[in-house]
Amino acid sequence: MNTFLALNTPPAGPFTGELWESNRSLTDEIIYHPFCKGMSDGTLPADAFRHYLAQDLLYIEQDARAFAITAGRASTYEAFSFFIDMARDGLEIERNLHRDLLPFFGVERPDKMSRICRGYTTFLLDTALKASYPESVAALLPCFWVYRETGLKIRKDAVKKNPFQKWLETYSDEAYGSYVEQFIQIAEELLFGATLTMRKKMHYAFRRSCEFEKAFFSEALNIKKDKEKKTGQLF
Repeated sequence: MNTFLALNTPPAGPFTGELWESNRSLTDEIIYHPFCKGMSDGTLPADAFRHYLAQDLLYIEQDARAFAITAGRASTYEAFSFFIDMARDGLEIERNLHRDLLPFFGVERPDKMSRICRGYTTFLLDTALKASYPESVAALLPCFWVYRETGLKIRKDAVKKNPFQKWLETYSDEAYGSYVEQFIQIAEELLFGATLTMRKKMHYAFRRSCEFEKAFFSEALNIKKDKEKKTGQLF
């Protein structure tokens, strides 16, 4: 487990440890993404952050729906209560963040989702509705665990008077960190009790969401290129 000492929010046990380690190259690509580096040193183009904020506004609403659906399928009352809280409190945390950042950066609610946002939210909702409860938990976890690690890393390296300070404070906040720790513990318990086949499905769901997280940042940095893509794979 020494390999996890660098993590601010470490795994809850060997199974979530394996979950993170098997995707370490991908999570590192997110944490050290040029978008995140731009937030850290204050050089991120305003248009890129505006696109990100606008799409995040639409994303979080569907994310809350996925949490509510997952709560209804929870295998324990504790997990049910946690996911209900996440559906409510997670949405409130994001709304507070958006309330401060949207007017500051001149962002209005977009008319439609981008390709990546649509693909990501469709995946989360489809998983919550059609796949197993453990798979839905695994699919929802990356947004929180990876954002926690990213927020703390960026805040540690951030320049003074950073225009993205509010974003950094939100995801490096201790209350947010407590939610992430509880979330990881639930995933650990599910992985512990899962069959090998189910664990593989959970690993796939976790990795797929990580891929979308990376693509979400990349899309914001390549807005014009994304608009030119009409067909083909999302990424």
